[in-house]
Amino acid sequence: MRDVLAVKATGVVRGRDDVPPRFRPPAPPRHFVGRDAELASIRPGVTVLHGEAGAGKTALALKWLRDRGSGSQLYVDLAAHDVGRVLRAFGLSGDPAVFRSLVARRQFTLLLDNADSAEQVTPLLPASGTVLVTSRVPLGLGQEIRVGPLTDDGRLGPLLDRSYVELPERQARLYRLCAWQPDAFGVPVAAEIAGEAACDVEDALDDLVEKSLLTEVGDDAFRFHDLVRAHARAIAE
Repeated sequence: MRDVLAVKATGVVRGRDDVPPRFRPPAPPRHFVGRDAELASIRPGVTVLHGEAGAGKTALALKWLRDRGSGSQLYVDLAAHDVGRVLRAFGLSGDPAVFRSLVARRQFTLLLDNADSAEQVTPLLPASGTVLVTSRVPLGLGQEIRVGPLTDDGRLGPLLDRSYVELPERQARLYRLCAWQPDAFGVPVAAEIAGEAACDVEDALDDLVEKSLLTEVGDDAFRFHDLVRAHARAIAE
């Protein structure tokens, strides 16, 4: 990767607008449906999308970024990366204020995923710009939007059916088997379930992510949306 940033002793930050690959937002699910009211409610500033696990908070945020976001975008999974790791990826060290200044100056749109508390989020908030935060609980920051459980209005099932029949056999088998995991799982767990080599399983899981049938929630950690999991379980039965 090109030299993203160079920080001189004076504290002046120079470099390109490149975003390290691990901090680029993934594509939203191809089967995304509904949430029109929530999408329309997101506006500049800080917006916290909160709701139960599996409600689709991350999918909603990614959908908004793709369809309505502008400029360079930064994705940080707070369940996998702390502030220090984010700073180091940009060639920075120490003071989060340097990162906040950089984000504001380059007008990055931030998505801070899987936040546990306001204290975890606050060090990354720039003085201006648009920041989306997902959390299972309200954080008392900016605008708060509750994301309730998504109900199938009849459009999701056919989309999932079409996605499933297009899968190669290995991916289809993993889709069925891993759906019985109640929460996030890693490559070793999936490999044990499938009885296959971890390297082969990892490639197949990545393919499911690319097809929006699985969500990557950290370094080599994956999770199904509740409705997608229910679809995969129904096929497996």
